[in-house]
Amino acid sequence: MHLALGVNLGRRVPARHVGASRTGAVLVIVTTLLAGCSATAATQPPLPAHVPGPFDWPTYGHDAQHTFHGRTSLTVAAARTLKQAWFFPTGDAVTATPTVVNGTVFAGSWDGYFYAVNLETGALRWKYRLKPQNAITPYPGQNPRDTTSDGGLVTSSAWYQPGDGTRPDLVIVGGGYTLYALDAETGALYWSHDYTGRPEYPPNPDKDGTRIFSSPVVVGDKVLVGVDVDGSQGYRGYVVAASLATGRPVWEYQTDVNVAGQVQNDGCGSVWSSGTLLPPLGLVVFDVADCHFASAPPLNETVFALRVADGHLAWVFHPARIDGSCDLDFGATPNAGIGDGKATFLGVGNKDGSYYSLDPATGRQRWATNVVFGGFSGGFIGTAAYDGHRVYGSTAIGDFGRFEHGQKLFCDPGNPRDLATQEPSSHAFDAATGTIAWGAEHGQSFSATTVAGGMTFNGPALGDPVLDVRLASTGSLVDHIALPQANWSGVATVGDAVVLGVGSTYNAASAGIVVLTPGGRRPAVPG
Repeated sequence: MHLALGVNLGRRVPARHVGASRTGAVLVIVTTLLAGCSATAATQPPLPAHVPGPFDWPTYGHDAQHTFHGRTSLTVAAARTLKQAWFFPTGDAVTATPTVVNGTVFAGSWDGYFYAVNLETGALRWKYRLKPQNAITPYPGQNPRDTTSDGGLVTSSAWYQPGDGTRPDLVIVGGGYTLYALDAETGALYWSHDYTGRPEYPPNPDKDGTRIFSSPVVVGDKVLVGVDVDGSQGYRGYVVAASLATGRPVWEYQTDVNVAGQVQNDGCGSVWSSGTLLPPLGLVVFDVADCHFASAPPLNETVFALRVADGHLAWVFHPARIDGSCDLDFGATPNAGIGDGKATFLGVGNKDGSYYSLDPATGRQRWATNVVFGGFSGGFIGTAAYDGHRVYGSTAIGDFGRFEHGQKLFCDPGNPRDLATQEPSSHAFDAATGTIAWGAEHGQSFSATTVAGGMTFNGPALGDPVLDVRLASTGSLVDHIALPQANWSGVATVGDAVVLGVGSTYNAASAGIVVLTPGGRRPAVPG
């Protein structure tokens, strides 16, 4: 189903001004101090800015269109010789794709720290300890470990924002319900702001399990990010545009609403995905998960576009199929293509096992291709890759059931496609038509797929921990590369290096950041 411009399903609200009297007092003090320092500040040289180079990987999905299409100096022959150059251990899983800029790898871990590591040597440059939020499990040091969780404290990839002469280079990342901006050179906190599941109340880290799964994206003076409450009743999901200068909200778009647009706080409207920018249209595109395993409320299991300037809804798309209780979330981040000053492509996968191509301007479906049945832990969960011609992605495991009211339930037990493990699991589509270019087995994955150098990179969720490298043209396997632990993070390609996180819900041992290079030699850092 498609709903056109002007639909009033969600609710856009301006920035809140809570605690005005206390904030006002602080502003008076700060203004006075700044006035006294203005003459000195005017004589200070501008801060240097490190602009990401063509071989860097500055954000989730490589770019603001989340193409996962990187540059690499690797050839197919060199990829067959990939070995571990170094391993940086963390205290728990690294499931967010690392960001790599200016010879530094930035990544957060479920252990509660955000790390900056030297790309060439694997040596620690700095680490920043995030605020604890024990309502999120597994929390750092939890024993016994919660193996039912779908994410720890940091599941968000960082956005690298070059300085502007007055502020330093920043890495902006979500940790729990807090959005952080850190000095990229030193790790010092520049600002932070809590985006809780009930933002009108004081934060409650021991009760509120709200998380920013979403990776931030910056456009102009705004940081755009989604908020996830994972079905916790009494809380709500939403999208926020935060100030790049302060982290405070500029506008919010409410996604846990009824048909009249009234906020429900029903544990719905969760936004796992990252915002995909369509600059020619002035839009950002997100998608929404389900609500208590169903899609009844109007914005659940939808893809929608907001105007970046003011947060108003431009369009919303809902697949024609009905989800009564199959848990058919949109969780993957949309891919987009920009060419000749126009938004030329927009697409995203769903847990129903289909990849949908939409008109970027209207949200109308161009094509939809189904490859597996999908279900509770199946279909497209990890984000696909787009190289301008094809879409590449892996589907997750399948419908192995869920427990509800003491019973194990399946989506459609009588359907021969509703299997616990579903094949094929690695896929390529023609981006113009949706025609399947190839499919391969034994590639079930929760992580994003990367395409670079005519190859795809993805870490399977089943079997021994490996990274699969395939030919993008045919899907033929180039190599299985052994890893210390499972890869749920996706891959960043930088020069001749392949950078990824390892560790999962099931195992925190041997978790950390891995860099692979031909022969395991020292990475050749791009100039």
